[in-house]
Amino acid sequence: MKKIIFTIFFLLILTIQSSAYAEENIVPAGYQGYSDYPDQVSTYYTNGLNYIKSNQYTKAITEFRKALRENPSDKSSRIQLVNSYIMRAQYYNNQARDYNKAANDLRSAIFYIKYYENKPVDTQYLTNLNTMEDNLNNILYAINADQTPKGRYTMGKSLRAQGEFAAAIVEFQHSKNDTNYKKNSLANIGEIYYIMNLNEMAACYLDLALVLDPQNSNLHLKLAGVYERLGKLDKAINEYNLSLTKSGDNQEVLTSLENIWKQKILQNPNDAEAHANLGAVYQKKNDFNAALSEYTKAEDLNPSNITTRLNLGTLYQAQKDYETAIEAYDTIIDVNPNYMLAYLYKAQCYRALGNKDAAMQNYKLALNLQPSNQSIKDEMFEMYEDSMSQEEKLAYLYQQIQNEPSNADIAYRYAYELHKAGRISDAITYYNQSIKLNPKYENAYINLAQAYQQKGDFDKARSILTDAKGLFPESSMIKKQLASLDAETGSLLYAKASELFNQKKYQEAIEMYKKILPATPESLVGIGACYQSLNDNKSAADYYVKSLAIDTKNTDTAYYAALAYSNIEDFSKAKLYAKKSLELSPQNKNAKELLTYVIEQENTVQMDKAIDLFEKQQYSQALDILTNVINQDPKDSNAYYYRAMVYDAQKKYLNAINDYKKALMYNPQMLIANYSIAIDYDYLQQYSNALSYFKKYLAETQKAGETNDYTRYSARRIQDLKKYEPKPTTTAKYTKPVAKK
Repeated sequence: MKKIIFTIFFLLILTIQSSAYAEENIVPAGYQGYSDYPDQVSTYYTNGLNYIKSNQYTKAITEFRKALRENPSDKSSRIQLVNSYIMRAQYYNNQARDYNKAANDLRSAIFYIKYYENKPVDTQYLTNLNTMEDNLNNILYAINADQTPKGRYTMGKSLRAQGEFAAAIVEFQHSKNDTNYKKNSLANIGEIYYIMNLNEMAACYLDLALVLDPQNSNLHLKLAGVYERLGKLDKAINEYNLSLTKSGDNQEVLTSLENIWKQKILQNPNDAEAHANLGAVYQKKNDFNAALSEYTKAEDLNPSNITTRLNLGTLYQAQKDYETAIEAYDTIIDVNPNYMLAYLYKAQCYRALGNKDAAMQNYKLALNLQPSNQSIKDEMFEMYEDSMSQEEKLAYLYQQIQNEPSNADIAYRYAYELHKAGRISDAITYYNQSIKLNPKYENAYINLAQAYQQKGDFDKARSILTDAKGLFPESSMIKKQLASLDAETGSLLYAKASELFNQKKYQEAIEMYKKILPATPESLVGIGACYQSLNDNKSAADYYVKSLAIDTKNTDTAYYAALAYSNIEDFSKAKLYAKKSLELSPQNKNAKELLTYVIEQENTVQMDKAIDLFEKQQYSQALDILTNVINQDPKDSNAYYYRAMVYDAQKKYLNAINDYKKALMYNPQMLIANYSIAIDYDYLQQYSNALSYFKKYLAETQKAGETNDYTRYSARRIQDLKKYEPKPTTTAKYTKPVAKK
């Protein structure tokens, strides 16, 4: 972590005129008085001030927030809440050294000064606000916070999830300045204001989000709830209806609308429109009897209301009583021949009855009244689509696109049908046209990428999807398509790379494997194998280890890494990965053999170091190495022998004798050990034992036909020590007892 660049945290007092801890008889600046507010608000405020005095900032924050909930326009409570956050931030920064909490408190303080209401910041607080923002930036820098738009957006989501709503809004206010995160940031801000019961602000931000995403039913639903809270029922109804239009018959929306219309009817039982709309809600809830009852009341109250008559028609249509529905629509047309919906719904009824000619006639009449209505065109096309051949569909859509060359929906539909027909190049042309006409056409990007993928142009496909991901960062479809593209691309590249490897074109194979993005365990092993074939075992080992980091359970990859490290004589790492391979697969014969070899080689290297240290009379270091070798291989006779020599040099003769004997135990051919044992017993004046081992040494060397200084010395020493020859043990002669007669 970077060092915090300030050590004395700012302390900001915004409202109390003379002191942070003013006497009770001093009135804070901006104080509005509590005579008009409930006593409870005054209690919360007073409690908050007392908690500040005793440095209980968390409790103070709680009290001031309570006061603010009771009276959101209470500026005094809001400013004291800012003070509380600032003072707690100072504690977190200077004493607790909890910089994340300090940052959150600064964010919350900034929110209540800058973003709490839709007004410019009071000039008396601007300097203080700038100080807060500078200190927040210092903390974020010091803790290495990601201050990119993506980082600010991610932090906003995290803070929201933690319930740090005020702090979250500050982060979203930063991320909304980036086009990739603007819509979602605005939506989050609006939703948080709604949670905080700051409804005017919530409406403002949800409206801004809907400008960017007018089809979002969830945002319409949330905005409807805000308007309902504000008592703006007409606006609420409009948003609820838009939500229904975008999402289908959402039961939550229907219940809200039902309650609103019932409320209106209670206020005015003769409100024909309210009865008609309540009937429409019941119809969407499939309560047809209740719907019919409300429609009937509406007609009785206002017989000339076309909307009620239309709803009656849709009710019969929903009940599949198409003939009665058509009669209802005809009564509307008699009164208003230009009522488009009556023709459209009549067309739908005739279509359901199988009368395509009558349906088409009414579709055309509806389209004449609204020539740009795409849904009518779509229904006309769908009616005949099943009976059309592929070429007829294409001809029909081609004619439509000639008539409306600037219609992105038609361009997309034509591209889609061309795609289905296998005319990939033509499909690409019209997908591009639809994107040019409407850059926010998500499906066009996805299908365009698929088309290039089918042509084998994977780089182009990935480029398109990468651009689309920037435009639609939350799209799961684009993420899935990218994953699918990577999988297919990787499979083809892997096959080509494997072929090059088999042809011994190792460098070309490496370049091909490296094109597989993201890298897979298989591609990394492939690169490792190529480097190993090029005798670059260091690089090979690096790639095997990278592969193992992804596929941690692969015993073969661990073995390959061990082998590569063994080849560069990095025996410690070779041993590590050989053991890893055996942990994953205890029956791995290759790993077992390699581990044995590696331990031997590692011990040989260590033995060489120990002998060198021994010769330099660095006995302690030599002893450590030899002991470690014995721990690795408890049957290593050489290690015991050389450790005994170290003990000899240190005059630790008993230790030396013990190790010489172990050397002989694991290697009986190590005859010199007998001589060394004899010498050590001589030093210890254990002459009988010394004589015994001189004899053993001499006997064994004579068998082998060896003669040297050691054998000659042993012979002389045996003569010198003859008097220590163990004497034969004598026993009393045993006489068998004779039985008495």
